[in-house]
Amino acid sequence: MTKPKIALFFDWLNQWGGAERLLLDLISLYPDAPIYTLNYDPKKTPWLPKNKKIISSFINQLPFSKTNPVIYTPIYDIALEQFNFSNYDIVISTTSVLGHSLITRPETLFICYCLNPNRHLYFPLDKYFLLKPLLKIYQSIDYLYSYRPDNFLTISKTVSKRIKKYYHKDSQIIYPGTNLKLFHPVSKPKSDYYLTTSRLVEQKKIDLVIKACAKLKKPLIITNTGRLESSLKLLVKKLHAKNITFLGEVDENKLISLYQNCKALICPQIEDFGYTPIEAQACGRPVIAFNQGGFRETIINSKTGIFFDNQTVNSLVSAILKFENTTFKPSDCRSQSLNFSRSAFMLNFSQTVTDLWQKHQQKHLKITSS
Repeated sequence: MTKPKIALFFDWLNQWGGAERLLLDLISLYPDAPIYTLNYDPKKTPWLPKNKKIISSFINQLPFSKTNPVIYTPIYDIALEQFNFSNYDIVISTTSVLGHSLITRPETLFICYCLNPNRHLYFPLDKYFLLKPLLKIYQSIDYLYSYRPDNFLTISKTVSKRIKKYYHKDSQIIYPGTNLKLFHPVSKPKSDYYLTTSRLVEQKKIDLVIKACAKLKKPLIITNTGRLESSLKLLVKKLHAKNITFLGEVDENKLISLYQNCKALICPQIEDFGYTPIEAQACGRPVIAFNQGGFRETIINSKTGIFFDNQTVNSLVSAILKFENTTFKPSDCRSQSLNFSRSAFMLNFSQTVTDLWQKHQQKHLKITSS
């Protein structure tokens, strides 16, 4: 049987995060597949394999596309429809924006690995209420695009429910995975600080963690950077919270050590999946997390972590106090993480694509022979 020719699509290549880590796993699975993307900035993607074939849209040549690509949002779908996938048997789109709008031939298997429906269309902020009529129009167009993929895959039950709600489509859940050989417990963790590792941006709600730990006078270590770094440091200064430390970006070995020796990882944000709780649990450490989204699928409440129900300082404070009066076994945390291994993801994803390809070929054969 001839090996199918595969192409990958990824919304944009201009940063590093959980979605980009997932892309690297897909690149490992399909090393010969080129990557199509709306926007590509080589300076911001040193993590990509050298000599990887990248095909970017015409937006990449427009002014300010590297520094502020969001200004071209109204023409994203036009740019995507210019891509020619006629030479490929399988197109795999990993997307949280418009990657389901690609145009492929009927004989090409188009798989959409949906990280989330477009947040700006379905979860608009209150400040966009004047644009509600326009959002309805874009939602209708987005719904029509959902008929283009042959199959939807997704990263969690949380996102699967959204795909059903907004697109009326079923989706198969394939959880991303973590390299559990790297993340492992130590025999005598120090357990003398709390840890948060998210990017320092609005939606990660790091200010809640700062205020809660300052109120309780609990040691907190904050890693990573982001546009709120200066304002968050100013907040710590105003609170006179000498127990809170910013480390900025840390390398993998340092991050693993921080996981291994923390009291708990604190995750106050909503995530559609989220790697960090799995990494912490793989290191035998529990997680204090907001009781929404993908965290509910990766953390066992009162066994490998504690949930809090409201994104408020008081709710998080109560969760920390409850955590400190609860006993957690490192072995339980480690055991839970084993459900989300990278090896399981790689096997599951590749087998799913193979099965879908075989079914697609059979379906197409019946159509052409009838």
